Amino acid sequence: MKKKFDFSAEMSEVESIKTTPKNEYLEEEKRLLDVNAKELACLNNNVYKLRTEVENLSGSIRECKPIISEEMHKLAVEFGATLLCNFLGQIESKCKEAERRMKKADNAIHIPATAFYITIIILVAFSSFFASIIIANVEILHSALIWKAALWTILIATAGITIMILLSKVLNKPK
Repeated sequence: MKKKFDFSAEMSEVESIKTTPKNEYLEEEKRLLDVNAKELACLNNNVYKLRTEVENLSGSIRECKPIISEEMHKLAVEFGATLLCNFLGQIESKCKEAERRMKKADNAIHIPATAFYITIIILVAFSSFFASIIIANVEILHSALIWKAALWTILIATAGITIMILLSKVLNKPK
């Protein structure tokens, strides 16, 4: 005769393993992973649906053409023409004003007296600064390099002035 084996000790051992916190944590983690996998599959499906809908909508948007009534088209054209006429009138008035000022100037550049006197004061200040630097550095006057630089500066200035005088005579020559 066969003896019946008692599995109660093994079953109690299995139950004790099953109820440990680590196993509960693993079961909960497995359950959450299953839930996450299901939700991810659902999300992926939703993304696919949205993508196809966006592609369909973008295709239909390209095919759409705005429809404007004849009255609105006429009003838009009239409004644009009015704006352009106003803008053109402003440009013409500014051009006429500029021409009038140029004729009044008589080939001269007019600057305010204040600006002229400020320019003279600045020139006097710079020239006095330059003179004081030269006086303070008397030793530098014995250098041949400084005299060469001064000579070249004077030659360039003289050449520029000469070219301007000749150019103004040639341009103002009566025809």
